[in-house]
This record gives sequence, C-alpha cells and structure tokens, in this order.
Amino acid sequence: MIPFLIALLVFVGVGAGLTVWLRGGKNAAPQSEPVRRGAEQLAQLRWRDFARLVLQAMHGRGYNPVIGPEDPPDGIPSDGSDILLKRADELALLSCQYGTGATVAPQVVASAATKASLHGASRVIVVTPGRFEGDIADIVANHQVELIDGETLWPEVRPYVARPEEPVPVTSPSAAIPAKTQAFVWLGAALAGTLAFVAVDGLTQSPDSLPSEAVAPQANTAPPAAQRPAAAPSADERPAQPGVPADTRELDQRRKEAANAVATLFGVSRALWSSQSTLMVYLSSENADPFNDICPLLEQYPELAASRIQLQPPEGSDKQVRFKQCRAY
Repeated sequence: MIPFLIALLVFVGVGAGLTVWLRGGKNAAPQSEPVRRGAEQLAQLRWRDFARLVLQAMHGRGYNPVIGPEDPPDGIPSDGSDILLKRADELALLSCQYGTGATVAPQVVASAATKASLHGASRVIVVTPGRFEGDIADIVANHQVELIDGETLWPEVRPYVARPEEPVPVTSPSAAIPAKTQAFVWLGAALAGTLAFVAVDGLTQSPDSLPSEAVAPQANTAPPAAQRPAAAPSADERPAQPGVPADTRELDQRRKEAANAVATLFGVSRALWSSQSTLMVYLSSENADPFNDICPLLEQYPELAASRIQLQPPEGSDKQVRFKQCRAY
C-alpha cells in the first residue's frame, strides 16, 4: 500500500509542477522583451546622444554636471572623457563606457575609480549600453561604485527617449499549454510515478526473501581508493611563474578581457589579437590616439605588457599604420 501511495504522490507532484512551470514560463518571457529591445536601442546611439540621455537620468537623481570655463555648455566633453557631477556637497564621477565592444572589463571600472579619487569624487557611476564581465565584486567593495548596464539603464532613461522602439504587448489567448505538450507532461509524470513505485517496493521487501548470496557480504572486495598508490605528477602540473597563469585557457581568457577593455576606449572601434604578441586596434577617427589609455589596460597582465600594438586608421584614411609598444621585452 505504501509504495502505491508514494507513486501516486510523485505522479501528481511531477505533473502539476511541470504544468505550473510551463505556464509560468509562457507568461514571464514576454515581460523581459521590452527591456532587452530598449537596451539594444541604446547600443545603436552615438556616444554624445547616449551621454546626453544618461545625464538626463542623472539629473532626475539630483545630479548636475560640473561645467568648467572651457567645457561645452551642456557639460558633455567632446573627447569622450568622464563627467564630474555634483549633488549638494557630493561629487560623483560619471563614466560612460560606450563602443562596439559589448562588455566592460574590471580594469576599466578600476581605472574609473582611480580617476574619481584624483578628482576628489566620493562616488563612481559606470554606465554602459552593454554589460559588465569578470570579477568586479572586489572593486565595488573597496570603492563606492555603481554599475549600470543596458537593461538596468533602460527603465531610467526611457522617459527621455522620443519614440522608444518597444514591441506592443500582445495578449495571447493561447497562454494554456498545448494538448500535445500536456500529454507528454503527464506521461513523464506517470513514468516518474512508476519508477518511484518500483524503488519503494524493492526497499520494503523483507531481507528473508532475498537470495542468500545477495545477503552475504562479498569476501573479495577491491582495495579502497585511498590505499592505492598516487599517480606521479605530470610535467604540466609544475608551478607557473608568479603572476602568469600556466593554463592556456586562462591565458586566452585574460587576452580576451584585455581586448574587450581596449574596445571600450574612446576613439577605438574594435580590438582583436592578430597574433600571440600583436594587438590590432581599429581607430574610429584619424585624430584618435588612445595609446596612453591602452598601456594601463595591458600592463594589468604581465604576459601582455610587452605586446606590440598596431594602430589601424579608419578605412579610407591616408594615414599609415602605426606600431607601438608599452614595454620592451
């Protein structure tokens, strides 16, 4: 009787649980779609238009840009640098990380925190239409840093967008699960109930009904794994140099993080590694010279500090390709 009751409970629980989960998934999925579309719309703006939207959102929080004698009237710098904000007696540094790179690396956030200290700002606000990656928890814990990605930013700037391109929500009467899917759900629940019945029925059998060979312990057992001799360490397990990981996958990840960080700099269209020691940096304009900002990002990694930097001018430009190096080998 007990195995039957347990099997019945498993059948009802699995079937009802899957039904609720499927219905909840159908209703919850469309709610995040407008936010995702809004974040994509922000990524299509020019840097100045994006910075203007962010400033309007900051004004809604009570912040106003600190405009110097040589600054533009709207407080948005023409060179894409950070913006100093003031609210009462509080100074905050606003860093708009915008570019074709969809991610912001921890090194960029750390650089913004350092610039905030130099300007006497007690708070850092880093905004991007993309997303943040890597381990930024330590930086946020040591500094008063607020990170705003595209999906978080969209609800705050949406009132200032003239025609937000959001899909019109459609109320579909087909929120119910299709009959075929419902049949598969309860078929799976029946299978789970059958397996539960077999398992419980086997556990409740009396030991006297089992064969004597199954009750008696085996005489010959394999030696415990702990008593087996340990394998000798291979040559690949030798300790690596200090500061440089030995794992090639981790090295590739560090190279990717460095390239993504460079791609977010002002004046940089994109950045990629053409070889193990050459970073190609595609410039968005002829007058852009982000070399001084690239070096601190590469010097975060000892194995990349001496990499060759190839500054590629925009397509159609008369300027020649430049090769530079932050540190000699």
